[in-house]
Amino acid sequence: MRIEKILVLDDEFVIRKTMQEFLSRKRYKVRPVATVEEAMNQLQGDHDYDLMFLDINLPDGEGTDVLEAMQGLENAPTAVMITGQGTIESAVRCMKLGAFDYLLKPFSNDEIDIVLQKAAKFHRLVTVNQELTSETSSQGNRTIIGNSPPMRNLQDLIRSVARTDATVLIGGETGTGKELISHAIHSESLRRSKPFIKVNCAAVSETLIESEFFGHEKGAFTGAVQSRIGRFELADGGTLLLDEVSEISLALQAKLLRVLQERELERV
Repeated sequence: MRIEKILVLDDEFVIRKTMQEFLSRKRYKVRPVATVEEAMNQLQGDHDYDLMFLDINLPDGEGTDVLEAMQGLENAPTAVMITGQGTIESAVRCMKLGAFDYLLKPFSNDEIDIVLQKAAKFHRLVTVNQELTSETSSQGNRTIIGNSPPMRNLQDLIRSVARTDATVLIGGETGTGKELISHAIHSESLRRSKPFIKVNCAAVSETLIESEFFGHEKGAFTGAVQSRIGRFELADGGTLLLDEVSEISLALQAKLLRVLQERELERV
C-alpha cells in the first residue's frame, strides 16, 4: 500500500496551484478543490484517495467536517490539516478526530516533503499490520475469554498490533476492558520481558504530571532536590499505558503528541 492519489482542499488558489505542481512533479495524482462540498463529493465518490490535505477554515465550512466524515470508512485516507490560524488547541482537536499531521501556513515544499515521508512510513506500517492480521492463527489470546466472531477479531487485532512498535489508542466506556487489552498486547509482544508501566492521568496533580511523565533534573523547580526518572524512561523497551489521557490539559497533550511522534524527550 503506497500513496498515489492526493486531494488538496484549500480556498486559496495560489496554495492549490503550488501544491498541485509540487506533488505532480513527485508523480502523485493530485486533485485540488476549493470547498468542503467538493471535498465531500470526492470522498463519497469512487476515487480512493490515499492522502488528503485539508484546510481548516473555508467559506462553506471547515476541513474538520471532511475529517469527521472519514470516520468509519473502511479505507479512509490519511488526513493532514493545514491552516493559517494554528493553535495548540486546534492541533490537538484535529489529532483527536484522527488527523495524521498538521501544517501551519505559510509552509514550504520541504515541510510538505517531510509530511509525505512520514505518511509513506505510516502507510507501510498499515500494510504490515494488514499482512500480520491475515497470518494470525485462530487460537484465542490467553488473557481474553470468548470465542464469538467479534472476540476472535479482537484477539487477532491484539496479536497483529503486538508485533509492531506502533502507538495504540484504546477507546471504550468504563469497564469494557481497556486495561486488560493493553496487558494482552504487552504479553503478546517481544517487549513482554520488559516493564509494563501504567499512569492514571486523572489521578496525578496537574502541577506534577509533566514531571511524572518526563522526569526532572535536580533543581529544575522548587522541591526538586534530586533528579527523577519519569514514567516514559521507566517504560523504556517495554509498554507505557496512559490511562484517562483525555483528562490532562490540551497543552500537555500537545507535548505528549510530540514525544509520541518524535520518539524522544527531555526531562523538566
